[in-house]
Amino acid sequence: MPNTQVHLSPGQLTYTFKVHVYDNGMNGPPVQAHAYLFGSWPDQLGTPNDSPITILRDDPIEARDPGNPLGLSPAPTDGNVLQDARFYVAGASSPAGQAEAQYQQSDPAWAQALGVIADQPGVYRFSPASGGPIGGVVARYLLDASVSDPGTVPLIATYYLVDGHCGNWADSQAAVASYQSWIAGVAQGIGNFDAVLFLEMDSLITAGCLSTQGLQIRVSDELAYAVSVLERDPHLVVYLDAGAADAVPWKLTAQMLRQAGVAQAQGFFLNSTHFDWTTSELYYGQRIARVLGGAHFVINTGENGRGPLVPRNRAREGNEVLCNPPGRGLGPLTTSTGYRWADAFLWTSDPGESGGACVPGAPPTAAFWPAYAVALVDNALNRVTGPAYPLVTTAGTVLHVPRRPKHRARDQRSARKRRAKTGSAAADTVLHVPRRPKHRARDQRSARERRAETRGTAA
Repeated sequence: MPNTQVHLSPGQLTYTFKVHVYDNGMNGPPVQAHAYLFGSWPDQLGTPNDSPITILRDDPIEARDPGNPLGLSPAPTDGNVLQDARFYVAGASSPAGQAEAQYQQSDPAWAQALGVIADQPGVYRFSPASGGPIGGVVARYLLDASVSDPGTVPLIATYYLVDGHCGNWADSQAAVASYQSWIAGVAQGIGNFDAVLFLEMDSLITAGCLSTQGLQIRVSDELAYAVSVLERDPHLVVYLDAGAADAVPWKLTAQMLRQAGVAQAQGFFLNSTHFDWTTSELYYGQRIARVLGGAHFVINTGENGRGPLVPRNRAREGNEVLCNPPGRGLGPLTTSTGYRWADAFLWTSDPGESGGACVPGAPPTAAFWPAYAVALVDNALNRVTGPAYPLVTTAGTVLHVPRRPKHRARDQRSARKRRAKTGSAAADTVLHVPRRPKHRARDQRSARERRAETRGTAA
């Protein structure tokens, strides 16, 4: 409000005035402002001459439409609540956007490549490092997004539970209480805002680091609690971490998701910190979704266009190189995947974010690395890539598990015929392809052949 001149009569000690506060329908944590009185010199002001004002932002929680929580028009009809959603793009303020501006003069080619990432929706991550109170931090980000680009849906994530402990670990009661308080603050900050939340990245893929008690605490006292609190927000879509196909057996993942309350959420997300093939994640996700009664899922395609970098000694080094593997590329980005239960392919990993100072020139974990981001753009493949699996499309109804072909030459001819028939895009058919052979030598040849088949120019 504008400054107001007040004339006080001799002996008058009080004056009443009104302040109009517009919070644009927010339902979030209270905020405080200060009101100050100013007088003319040399007159002295009495005390108190300032006062805090508490703005409650206590609009009622709006009604939730389970079939269309984001209020999209037209409303989704196939259970994909993200269909045709327009996501918030941070643009110039994103790490890629800032790097683009930095190289605009010195390296225009790099700047152009970085702009490819900056011009697409990214995921803003909240963690204990975000500061606090966390409710106010979350509300401020969502408010800024709604003002900057009205009608868009921000993509956000939480990363609180995974803190480096590994080896028969279990969170203490104090740690559980701290997390429950923190996630309740996140829910309060979201309030009536539209948002898509990827809940606790890496929380289930790291289940092997937990004791039996620790896993029970993780799924029941932490994740299930978080889902129950967050689902009270009317325009929030929640996906739970479900690891990656090359990390945890799908039956175990489905069991953990069920205990974590996935039935209350929209579904789960995959490949968030891996580089696994999109087709592998689709097959993995569809098997999980089927036993969960049709839970939907999102696949991170931020760095998997060329698939994972498989180490020579998988028994010692794992199924894929996870820290800044060279030769990786962006994958497809869409909410029209063409595959059943798959709501979207999104860049939830924020392409260009370093996995750590594990190779020459790499910055610390989570720092943006322009050189790596440019390489991802150079190697991008804007289509679904990976080994062929029996993937159910949006028009399909049955999941057929294939048998391994007896002869590789026959399988390769069969694969070529299928590609010629279906093209690179998802078709309304069930695609049958072989699973990985048992023998390592054969598997290495098969992997090279698959990589050769998937190399090409982005569509």
